[in-house]
Amino acid sequence: MSVKVKVCGLTRPDDAAFACQVGADFCGVVVEVKNSPRSQSRTQAKRLFAKMTKAPVLVTRDKPLNDLIALVLTLFPFAVQLHGDETPEFAAALKRKVSCAVWKAIPLPTQLVGAHVRELLPIAHAFVKAGCDALLLDAATPKGFGGQGVTVAWELAAILVERLDVPCLLAGGLTPENVAEAIATVKPWGVDVSSGVEHSPGIKDAEKVRLFCQRAKSYLFWGQTIS
Repeated sequence: MSVKVKVCGLTRPDDAAFACQVGADFCGVVVEVKNSPRSQSRTQAKRLFAKMTKAPVLVTRDKPLNDLIALVLTLFPFAVQLHGDETPEFAAALKRKVSCAVWKAIPLPTQLVGAHVRELLPIAHAFVKAGCDALLLDAATPKGFGGQGVTVAWELAAILVERLDVPCLLAGGLTPENVAEAIATVKPWGVDVSSGVEHSPGIKDAEKVRLFCQRAKSYLFWGQTIS
């Protein structure tokens, strides 16, 4: 079985349509997130969603619950991805109010330290218990969480994937050049790419998107590739 692919940070309708054509399973749009160069208004997000033939994902950060519910009811995404400091209690409250899937991004360090496993597993389990349908493992650095183009500690991500009873997507610094190695190391349910397939923030490179989807989809978990 091949992994799922999510192309995130889409800002142009043609990029969204192309990602669907070349193998993306999910298309992510950052909506109303301050200081994100890829952030879109809800009107822009509607236009992007209209071009998608695969599952649209609404990516948001630290939005008040009622505002987020209203946004979900406006855009009707397949999933809403919480990519901020939202708590398990917030995720559970959102899950009770919306019919779409709820995903939560978990910040991972870029280097593995033994204590990280002990610290992160209870956090991840709390979001699973809260009803999150999937977890996204992304890189956290002093400059921010997500969209930094840096990889997480893959060994740590692999441990979390093995121990968590929920689909996990690997994010953070993935590119067409390293995605096969990342999948071989971590064995995630899915992979998420944004800056790794861009000319500039929000502007996707069609050939990189195509290659990323092709190489991610060609890797099989028993260590073989589809020729």
